[in-house]
Amino acid sequence: MDSSSIFQSNSKLSFSIFESSEGEKRWIDQIRKILDKEVKVPIDPVSIFRVPATLSISKREAYVPQVVALGPYHHFRPELYEMERYKLAAAIRLQKELKSLEIEKLVLDLNREFEQKVRACYHKYLDFEEVTLAWVMAIDGIFLLDFLHRYNLSPSTYTAHLVDSTGRPLANGSVLRDILMLENQIPIFVLSKILSIQRESLPELANNGLPDLRRTLMDFCGSLSPLKIKDDPTLFDVEVSEAAHLLDFLYQLIVPKPPKLENLGSCRDPMNTEDKNSATNIDHHSISFLDTSKFFEVISKLWQMISTLNVRIIQRIARPLKLLVAVSSSVSGTPGLKSQAPTDTASTGKPENAIEEIHIPSVTQLCNVGVVFRSATGGIEAVGFNRQTKVFTLPVIHLDVDSEVVMRNLVAYETAINPESLVFTRYMELMSGIVDTVEDARLLKKNKIIDSKLKSDADVALFNGMSKSVRLTKVPHIDRTIKDVNAYYDSTMAVRMYKRAKNFVYHSWKLLTLLAVVLLMFLTGVQSFCSVYVCNKVFRNIDQG
Repeated sequence: MDSSSIFQSNSKLSFSIFESSEGEKRWIDQIRKILDKEVKVPIDPVSIFRVPATLSISKREAYVPQVVALGPYHHFRPELYEMERYKLAAAIRLQKELKSLEIEKLVLDLNREFEQKVRACYHKYLDFEEVTLAWVMAIDGIFLLDFLHRYNLSPSTYTAHLVDSTGRPLANGSVLRDILMLENQIPIFVLSKILSIQRESLPELANNGLPDLRRTLMDFCGSLSPLKIKDDPTLFDVEVSEAAHLLDFLYQLIVPKPPKLENLGSCRDPMNTEDKNSATNIDHHSISFLDTSKFFEVISKLWQMISTLNVRIIQRIARPLKLLVAVSSSVSGTPGLKSQAPTDTASTGKPENAIEEIHIPSVTQLCNVGVVFRSATGGIEAVGFNRQTKVFTLPVIHLDVDSEVVMRNLVAYETAINPESLVFTRYMELMSGIVDTVEDARLLKKNKIIDSKLKSDADVALFNGMSKSVRLTKVPHIDRTIKDVNAYYDSTMAVRMYKRAKNFVYHSWKLLTLLAVVLLMFLTGVQSFCSVYVCNKVFRNIDQG
């Protein structure tokens, strides 16, 4: 049996990477070319990944382009192909500018110099002819550079010339969000090649008329970054040659280098049994305490009934009951109870490996015990807590309609390239842990930590669920902050009193429930009695007697 027959039989298997027998033949031709001509195959790390289903299942539109496709993963999707006319228009403009160089020459150069290097960038096998792949890179790369240039010149009108098939202008943020998606990236060396050809063809504009790629990327990323990027580009040692693509360039601007975070490679194993009391550990005792919910349901019912009875002797009974209700209300707001009881994944639709939130009090809870939140200059490295001054410092984060997509794809990219040091993901976990309610978001806005252009404070709580399917990671300086915050919070008088009350109820909830049921039956009888007789006169005689 020859090799073609083998591949034809294997194409029936569900795990085949080929969409047709033609794809199999192309693969054979590529392998033969590599072996016969001894083509050097790059072994550089993959940089453009497909987003795992565990991340995209919750919000697929945040990871899959909705308007424009860049690169081979989505270029030929029919619903996105109407943007091809704008890509070709950008190519025609460039061809007119170059005059002496046709786009086809660029395609041939890309094919000759970069075919294997381009293929090596993508995680998924690219079932394309080599010339087809070169055309995709050329057309999409030209469009991307044209778009970035237009955006930097006029951020408010950069999509004015883009309309859909019905003639309606495209929403401003729709193209922006697509350009920063992980699956929609173009290798940066392709962009550099296109600009180098421009410089060679137009030497009179090489020094001052053509945009510098690093400056172009800096301006674009500065306007889209959720964390503030310093205005002085000399403060960054990120070079274009070091970046894999646009999203990677943004990631390197946001996430500090490993040495600044005290050797991230030395982070402990998240499953280390010696770390059971760490800040990331879930309070299993509190989860067990959820079994007492029936008791608090009875207490709440009692309180509703007592509140309707205007009887002095009953009000005396109500005072200790009111205290129990207050305790039960505080239980729902304690950090240890953020974890949810196990549920049936078939009914909820959530992945079985969903990750719980980190164990840290919310912004509101921390403010109630005297913690002051302050914004700090710098990025993620600015996260910190001073126990003496009670000041919790956090970097300023800018939120708008594009921020969620940008942050989700940064998390997905970091998870793929650096699973042992998820710095940005850890920061997202921290924000998810402290922002639980609209009030939490409002307090951070008041303290100028969140700069939001969203419609309401409720929309600010977009951190929750962003990294639910990514394992909890460890970053030393953020973990130290979480540990210090928890230590201070647990040492306050209010929290210590609550814990004592919780332990008392936890160990006595069955007896207390029985007493509460008896009291409920008694008050039901009192309520029936008072519906017939004038209770105030009866109980006044009892009090006087």
